[in-house]
Amino acid sequence: MTKARDLANGGFGLVLVKPSSVVGGTDNGKGTVSFSAATSISLNDVFSSTYNTYLIIINGTDGSSPALRMRVSGADDTGSNYSRYGAINTINISDINNTSFRFMADSAGSDPWLAKIELCNPFAAAKTAFLSHGTRHPDGYNNIISGRHQLTTSYTGCTITSSAMTGSVSVYGYNK
Repeated sequence: MTKARDLANGGFGLVLVKPSSVVGGTDNGKGTVSFSAATSISLNDVFSSTYNTYLIIINGTDGSSPALRMRVSGADDTGSNYSRYGAINTINISDINNTSFRFMADSAGSDPWLAKIELCNPFAAAKTAFLSHGTRHPDGYNNIISGRHQLTTSYTGCTITSSAMTGSVSVYGYNK
């Protein structure tokens, strides 16, 4: 395949997805959303049939118990439909029937943290799989957590929750 044809077909790699609207943050016009002292940031219409798999990157400070909820038609799914399995440093975790997908350990005050969350098929009317990797400083917590959303609903967005977090979030679609 030629480079011109690759580009005409959308290229390769990740594509930044711009939300149709944001609640709790400010879109920079390209799709990266910044927030300050927010308890929730909702991204509407970032999932569609264009991509099957998505990457959410969150850079933050402050906050505790950061988590993700699936969203459709402007409403979060707050039911006990989320499960997670994994490890935070040397502590193994297994949680089922939660009201959100907690993707990393508590943050360490004003020190920075980074989380990458991959979602498989959030738009499909199928169970959504999650995989997250996160780290926070200065204590160097490192976690890898997988999980799933139990319902077979087609979701178009998500909400990130925490207590008074500051930072930015971007959603990327993996080109097919």
